[in-house]
Formats: sequence, C-alpha cells, structure tokens
Amino acid sequence: MDTINKIFWDTDRISMITNHINAEIHSHYMLQIFIGIEDMVDIKINNKSINCKFIVIDRNVPHAFSTNNKIYYSSLIDPTSVYAQKLMDLIGDKKYFVCNSVNDLRLLQQGKNLLYHSNKEQYKKFEQLIKDCLEISTNAKKFDERIIKVFQILNSCEYDSPSITDLADTVAISSSRLSHLFKEQTGIPLKSYILLHQMELAFIELFSGKNVTQSSMIAGFDSPSHFASTVKRMMGMPVSSSLKNSEFLKVY
Repeated sequence: MDTINKIFWDTDRISMITNHINAEIHSHYMLQIFIGIEDMVDIKINNKSINCKFIVIDRNVPHAFSTNNKIYYSSLIDPTSVYAQKLMDLIGDKKYFVCNSVNDLRLLQQGKNLLYHSNKEQYKKFEQLIKDCLEISTNAKKFDERIIKVFQILNSCEYDSPSITDLADTVAISSSRLSHLFKEQTGIPLKSYILLHQMELAFIELFSGKNVTQSSMIAGFDSPSHFASTVKRMMGMPVSSSLKNSEFLKVY
C-alpha cells in the first residue's frame, strides 16, 4: 500500500490519518489517542500488549506502536489544553483509558470519510464524534494572565518561535520565574511547549515547498537533525515519510 499521511494541525493537537507510524518504545509530554480505522489498535504500553479500537494514553508513558500498513487515527494532544484535562480525568490514576463506545461505527465511518475528504468540515465532525464517544465537553480553563500572554504570542508567531528570555521580557518577569510558573500551571516545561510550536512552523514551511534544512532553520531548531529527531520521537515517523504522499491542513 502507498504511504498515506493526512496531518491536521489544530490549536491544541496534531492529528493524523496514516498508515505509516513505526514507533519503538518511547514517551513524550503530550497525551495521545489511537483509533483503529482499518484494524484493531495493537499497542504496547509499559511492556504490556493491549488490543482495542480506541485508546487514550497519558503523558510520559512508554509505548510502542506500528500501523503495519493499516490505516489508523493518531492525535498528539497539548497537555495544557482543556481537552487534555478532560482526558486526564478519564485516565485517572491509570496510564491509559480504553474507550468502548456504542458510537464506534459512526466514528469509524467518519474516519474513512476524513481519509478521502480531508477538509476542515470533515475533521471537525470526526473530532466531535471522538468527544461524543468519550462523553466529554470542553470548557475554558483559567490560567495566569502572563501564561495566557505566552500562549497568545506563540500561537500568533509565524517565524522562529521566541526564546524563553524573549517571552519573559514581554510579560515582565524573569526567565526562571516564567519557566517555573508555566510548569506549575500547565504541567510541562515551557521549553517543550515552545518545541511544539517550532514543529508547526517547520511543517508549514515544508509544505510550502522549502526543504528540511530551510524549514528547520526558519522555525528555530538548532539543526535539521534536531528537527528530524523531534518529529520521529513525537510523531513516530521520519520527516521524509511525513512528506511522502502527505497532506497538511491547519484546521483553526
């Protein structure tokens, strides 16, 4: 089967309809959802094999997964988001949550629709069905006004994400204080959050026609290899594969 990658970049998540994930045991600071579109999800978590249709994995939980040329949905979710907080409530003190929903058939059909009709409308329908299956709604979470300002700056920047020092100067506190406050309120390091936005900027440049070196430098990565290793660790696929037969769509 040819490589299929539909990449959807939302405000609080990176989602994919793909048949090309091959991730060995790894962990990262984002939550992750896997849904089997063509087959069951066969995933290893902390060396335990789990077979299901729909699973949510908590932050920093070692896991391994391969699509084996079957089509799956995968979503990396920003742990600072309201969506992530709702998912963490479902997970509780466990490492993951398996969703056994009566709406699976509708969800899987919409996943197939999204595969062949990759647009914002179909994406939003699919994401709403996921929330329906999980029986969650999303209401705004309150953050310190300085943290809100950091979110706004990063979400609006189009080139080279600002450094922690730049952000600290903008909100008029020290770099160490901002880093501490950000970690305290969101649960993840500010450096890791900035890295997520650098990935987005780099992908936007890649899909506009620039090469990996140009894109990684524009986005502020230390080197093309740093960008490549980040993509492999977070998305489970090499940069070259994420570009092959791929579509990239911003859905916000």
